[in-house]
Amino acid sequence: MRPAPLPDPSLLKAANINPNTGLATDYLNHYNEIAMMIATLGDMPEMQESILEWRPVGYAAHFRMTGFRDRDLAVAAYESVPPDVKARFFAARREVELAILDVQDLMEAAPEASARLAARAPEIFAAIARLGGVINGGEVHLAD
Repeated sequence: MRPAPLPDPSLLKAANINPNTGLATDYLNHYNEIAMMIATLGDMPEMQESILEWRPVGYAAHFRMTGFRDRDLAVAAYESVPPDVKARFFAARREVELAILDVQDLMEAAPEASARLAARAPEIFAAIARLGGVINGGEVHLAD
């Protein structure tokens, strides 16, 4: 079963949703926030609890929970994302999530290693950038 066609491109553009992919970069906020918390661990070890509480949230769920002005359009467009784009999106999203979950696991095993774990933030930001590339319609090469 093929997804329905994407909504009108002008509506998508006006809502800051890529008309070619049907995806919005607003979703990256979910990952940027946790990456910034991880980056501050060296100076702010009190961020550990918030980092450990973080959980991945799917695309549609993210928009349903946020104040994104055009959240209904974002969810509708997501349901029509072309299968090849969605496959790349899932792979890139999984890469980001695994990097964050790895930091959480290491933090639970060695809470005293906050400063060392902060050094993992650039890797997470790079994975977020690759996910952004998928959202924006570019070719993305996942990290090995």
